[in-house]
Amino acid sequence: AVTAGEASVRTARSESRVAAGAYLPSLSANSTAIRSDILSAPTGAAGATDATSAAAYSAGVSSSLELFTGGRRGADRARAQANLGAATAANLSQRFGVILVAERAYFESLRGSDLLAVAAARVARAERGLRYARDRVRAGTATRSDELRAQLELTTARQQVLAAQDTLQSAAFTLGRLVGADGPVGARPPPSLEPRPLALSDSEIVRLAVDAAPAVRSAQATARATVASVRAARAQYLPDLKLTGGYNVANHSVVSGAVRPGWTVGLGTSFPLFNGFQREDLVTQADAQREVARVVALDAVRETRTAAARLLNALRLADQNIALAQDGVTAAREDLRVQTERYRAGITTSLDRLTSELAVTQAELGLVAAHYNYQVTRATLEALIGRPL
Repeated sequence: AVTAGEASVRTARSESRVAAGAYLPSLSANSTAIRSDILSAPTGAAGATDATSAAAYSAGVSSSLELFTGGRRGADRARAQANLGAATAANLSQRFGVILVAERAYFESLRGSDLLAVAAARVARAERGLRYARDRVRAGTATRSDELRAQLELTTARQQVLAAQDTLQSAAFTLGRLVGADGPVGARPPPSLEPRPLALSDSEIVRLAVDAAPAVRSAQATARATVASVRAARAQYLPDLKLTGGYNVANHSVVSGAVRPGWTVGLGTSFPLFNGFQREDLVTQADAQREVARVVALDAVRETRTAAARLLNALRLADQNIALAQDGVTAAREDLRVQTERYRAGITTSLDRLTSELAVTQAELGLVAAHYNYQVTRATLEALIGRPL
């Protein structure tokens, strides 16, 4: 994707160079060598000299310059510049799109590691709970059912570990492919996954998205290119004026049609009076494309404004959700501690303790999801605007 974006920019630059080159004269060299028995005068005829020959040799240079094209060259140059701007913006959008995909894979790998840690903690709690249940069964203060429930919880926890390992391995292979590796790649965690303040205010971010988002810039540049295309198509209703010239060096030959030595200068014009409505068709197509591009550019602004506002709101909610999830983990762990002590004292049942253990696992999973939802939402906002925040 990145390579294709860079190739589009190179192509657009070449198109812009061609449009600028249309203002320069063309220059070409030519040469001919002819031997023929088709002569313009018989050998030895009057006017023929010893210098004449039945072979013709010539070499020369010629040049031409369009003096007036009805505004077509200017329109072509404006269209090429607009296409270059669109390609540059699209390339930037493509790059941030790839960055977003890579960041998603990176955070998915980190999430897999955290899910594995949560599953391992669940196994440790389940093993501890099984020991407590067996102690109570041996003491005669609990039934065999308590031990079986604890054993089932341990089995479920170990299954969760296997699922987390599979998720982590899959994420490592995905991340490896995205960074160009031939195998799995692990993700090194950042110093912190806690929310960070944005560099700009919400209103500034929305304004930046509307004014400078790659998608908006690309759509607006495409709209400018179609306006120039309409001007280029309408230029066909005006005549072209071209200046030509050349100089030839040649031998004196009686070969019919041989090039004569000397220089030539010409000034010519061309103007198609009727070409089967082809001009009208080109103008109609260009005008239709201009209207479509104009509407697409307007919609790109609206869509970007909406997406920026939506992502900012989602980012705020994700920030609040992290705080709530942390409170939930703290409360669930304290509840488990209390229920464990009560169970060991024979005050509560194994079902109450297992319920508390499950609540801790769910709360920890919720905290993991909240952290990575915030990071992915922030990365999506950065990709939309086309710059880090």
